[in-house]
Amino acid sequence: MPKVEEYYEEDELRNTSLFNRKKHFQLTAEKFQNDITECWEFIENCEEHLEILEECKRYKDWEIYSLSEVAPKRLAKFGKKGFPGRLVCFPTYETFPTFMSWWEKRKDRYRYNPPEIRKLDAGAVILPHTHDVKLENEFLYNMSINHPEGCFFGIKPGGKVPYKAGDVYKINVHNEHCVWNNSTEDRYHAILGVI
Repeated sequence: MPKVEEYYEEDELRNTSLFNRKKHFQLTAEKFQNDITECWEFIENCEEHLEILEECKRYKDWEIYSLSEVAPKRLAKFGKKGFPGRLVCFPTYETFPTFMSWWEKRKDRYRYNPPEIRKLDAGAVILPHTHDVKLENEFLYNMSINHPEGCFFGIKPGGKVPYKAGDVYKINVHNEHCVWNNSTEDRYHAILGVI
């Protein structure tokens, strides 16, 4: 249901002679403004991002995202072919020592969860989607290990997130968002935590 209809349904005077259209429009505009949430917030830039990028390129045991333990269960039905070019791994101190050392220094300050690193192949797309409002937290920390030229991360209603390589943003994943790696190199990013 569109927001304007939700606001109308909330108005107890909507079907009475006391209904004040002008006041309703004003209240609707106020409610709409209050409902707009921030799309993203810049947190920091990781100076070690080039070293971490090399760790990503050396790593060979990527899992297919839709079949991984972190993918929403609803994606498993799509199997190996459902989301081409989307891969995930779970870094350890052995496989990603630079990344894990960086993460360890920040995990308590930002309440980071055990991280996962995701790979989006050159040319691949993460279709527009939202995370489940009832099952998933509103925000997550997302680090762009690299951000190839031509790569687009957009979120409504804010537009294009101004990522640079190494940037960490707190993203509102209840807002519709998508990624298009419209480049010739793979994109790597880390999911650091959900809040």
